[in-house]
Amino acid sequence: MAESSPWVETPGGKVRLLVDVPQEPAQTLRGAIQIDLAEGWKTYWREPGDAGVPPQLDLAASSNVAKSEINFPAPQRFGDGEAQWAGYKHPVVLPVTFDLEKPGAPTHLKGHIFLGICETICIPVQAAFDLAVKPGNNDPLAHTLVSTAFDRLPQPASPEFGIREASRQGGQAVFSVRLPAGGQPAELFLSGGAMTFSTPKFEAAGANDARFSSDILRGAEKTPAVVDYTLVQGGQAVSGTVELR
Repeated sequence: MAESSPWVETPGGKVRLLVDVPQEPAQTLRGAIQIDLAEGWKTYWREPGDAGVPPQLDLAASSNVAKSEINFPAPQRFGDGEAQWAGYKHPVVLPVTFDLEKPGAPTHLKGHIFLGICETICIPVQAAFDLAVKPGNNDPLAHTLVSTAFDRLPQPASPEFGIREASRQGGQAVFSVRLPAGGQPAELFLSGGAMTFSTPKFEAAGANDARFSSDILRGAEKTPAVVDYTLVQGGQAVSGTVELR
């Protein structure tokens, strides 16, 4: 059983919230933000880069929700000659986890999604939702979309595919990585909270080893710092965290 909010249409696409309602009381709910982009339009990853608005959820008017987390599939890197940013140029579904205060208690999801959709200009989009989460509304399509969105998230990083260590060298952060396919280029996407970075530069360093360097643009005084990352090579992607000392 699942529920979904109505589509909110905007130039360049439309947005809605999907919720997969469990059969039995659970500590968490799974949902997703579905973003249907028109051809030529883009939207942003969790850390856009030089410009952009990352997707956000406002749940202040909700009940029985302790917190929520938006998860992100592997993004792509885009540039317009002057700036670079990370995001998506095709329709995308962003998985969301809602932690409930009391499993089995009535749950009401009320609020809005805020994000940016861009072509040559960027348009801020606010999509309202108002869903009473309870059994009874059978929506197989929403269930499939939510489940598929979670299945498509990057795998957890491992010793064979991920960042091995991170260190500061002057005003830069240097990341030593292990890759499954030696000699092939890769992309690294960073999200450091209060710490922000320039676009990481790739440099091959061995058979399956490489390194990325990135200027620390803001928050350099945060020592040490925990950095979330997504590492992409070919059609594979992993996500993890690393401590930058």
